[in-house]
Amino acid sequence: MKKRNYFLAIFATLLFFNFASALNATQDSLDVAVIPEFTQPTNVHMTISGATPGSYNIYTLTAVKILPSTLFYLNAGKNSLIFDVYPTTDLVAQGPTAYSFTYNLNSKETGENFEGLMSVRVVRFEDAFTLSSDSNSPDSDKMTFFIKNRENINLNNVHVKFTSLLFQVDETFNIKEGEKKEFSIAVDKVLLKKTEAGSYPLTAEVQTDRGMRTLEGRLIIAEKVGIESKEKTTGFFIRTTEVSKINYGNVADTVLVKIQKNVFTRLFTNFNIGPETVVRDGLVVTYSWNKKLMPTDSLIIKAKTNFLAPILVLLILVLLIIGFRRYTQTKLIIEKSVRPIKTKNGQFALKINLHLKAKRNIENVSLIDRIPGVVQIHEKFTSIIKPSKIDVKNRRIQWDLGNLRQGDERVFSYIVYSTVGVVGKFSLPRALAVFEKENEIHEVESNSVYFLTEQRAIDE
Repeated sequence: MKKRNYFLAIFATLLFFNFASALNATQDSLDVAVIPEFTQPTNVHMTISGATPGSYNIYTLTAVKILPSTLFYLNAGKNSLIFDVYPTTDLVAQGPTAYSFTYNLNSKETGENFEGLMSVRVVRFEDAFTLSSDSNSPDSDKMTFFIKNRENINLNNVHVKFTSLLFQVDETFNIKEGEKKEFSIAVDKVLLKKTEAGSYPLTAEVQTDRGMRTLEGRLIIAEKVGIESKEKTTGFFIRTTEVSKINYGNVADTVLVKIQKNVFTRLFTNFNIGPETVVRDGLVVTYSWNKKLMPTDSLIIKAKTNFLAPILVLLILVLLIIGFRRYTQTKLIIEKSVRPIKTKNGQFALKINLHLKAKRNIENVSLIDRIPGVVQIHEKFTSIIKPSKIDVKNRRIQWDLGNLRQGDERVFSYIVYSTVGVVGKFSLPRALAVFEKENEIHEVESNSVYFLTEQRAIDE
């Protein structure tokens, strides 16, 4: 009996040896990866040949899990199978390293066991993906970037929050092995115009099965250079010249503004911004401004020249010259004045004064004054020189003075009255002087006068 058991043991050992030596399992590719942060499988392709036909199962007692856990059939020939290898919480990535582990292949019919070796690459999350972008146009209203899967593993339902200075957006997506997943995000065009060209931080916060992980990349914005220049002039008497420089690019640029004035107009010109330099070359004065403009910045220079001031000064000067010439050329000056006087019976009465002054030697001088129709001339004359003629019909009073020498002065006065009350403003006509100078007849008028009935009368 013992001898029989001994032979059975030898037979079983030989049978297992024959099974083990006959079954051959080969991993088709070693370039497969698992990412411990994602409990999602990688596909391992195996070729198994020389097996005893029947149902088998596969398992491992290492830091990974192999599926399917159910039975599968192997024939005696060549079998191509795909196994899903999952990372467990015991699997830790130390970088892109190879992880080899032992697996067991068991026959359901014979109970025979085959022990093999399988390898996967264990990759950290940060090493598995690349986050970046191509060059984005600053004229676009969208920013395009990509995340690339650098490993041979398919991932599903990856939830990521992308953040940059121009946007923040949540995305959920599937990404295949080696796939480059592109995203195009709408951005604020005003904010984009203010952003300089260059490379800016782009982060991806990825929700994994082991918590939040952060991937860092760069968002690239292409350069655009351009300065818009405008100049306009408005107004006539107050002339305003406006020069504007606007940076519509996305790189800093330095602009120069020059405005020229002559030595006369510069006296009446002011600027909204003081010039940095002032250079005079002959009769031309050049004002300059220099400024570094950031994207969307502008430099606006307004030069306002007020021609009203010099025109008013010139006009006053001309009037003064004309007045001075007229004054120096005047041969006779007549000043007329009027005052109300009191009468015993309260009638309306005025005293009219005429003052003559000769500025040159003149001959045959006659002074004529016209009397308004509502008044009469009083027969009493207070001046020393009496009228030469009183024309009642034509209502004129006249003094013939003969010749006057330069500097001679004469004063005449007379009284007019009215039995009818006068209310309001009472105007009197101008007095007229007629004389000869160098055999030419000249006429000079006095100033016009009036009085208001509210004026207080004086005793006469």
